[in-house]
Amino acid sequence: MMDDIDKKLVSILQRNGRTSLSQIGESLGMSHVAVSKRLDKLVKSELVQLTAGINSEYLDTKVLFMGLETENMEVAEKIQKKYENCPRLLMFAPVTGRYNLFAIMVAEDTWSLESIIGTCSMRNEPGVRKSESWFGNAPLIPKYLPIDLAPRPSGDTVAPCKMDCGTCKRYVSDKCVGCPNTTTYKGALWVAPTVPKTKKRRKDKS
Repeated sequence: MMDDIDKKLVSILQRNGRTSLSQIGESLGMSHVAVSKRLDKLVKSELVQLTAGINSEYLDTKVLFMGLETENMEVAEKIQKKYENCPRLLMFAPVTGRYNLFAIMVAEDTWSLESIIGTCSMRNEPGVRKSESWFGNAPLIPKYLPIDLAPRPSGDTVAPCKMDCGTCKRYVSDKCVGCPNTTTYKGALWVAPTVPKTKKRRKDKS
């Protein structure tokens, strides 16, 4: 459980993540050692995660909102597992009402946005009865988004969702920049891909 001091501590860091422990201690009326212990406890108990947010408006990102209705929760769980490591995914949540799943994703251009709506899309998964999508520019609030600009590389052309960007027709026809995890990614928003080096064969001495 978080007490009021924990909540104030977290609030200070949310306003400015670079606030020193001494400055936080002055605001809370305690030593920096006590602040450090509280923060460590919050992190270890997984109540708090210290991250950096990205100014999405500055990066000119496009945002996709997608509502899905699945046949049952088993389908929803399969979709969650398949896309949990997608670098474009910002949020995935069960909801009530017209749809039972809601996802928020980002893309760097309209072409790639169309790909995650129609090609490598959750809406195409087996067991999805219907879906609806809305998209636009960077959100006004919040200003900073938790976008991982250097996701763990797959080492090949296959994305975490098992889609092969190298053989995708949209990618080949330059209508998508590919998945940021793959060696085929050719966009500018995420870090440039690392192509595995091939070992040179030694020449046999005659």
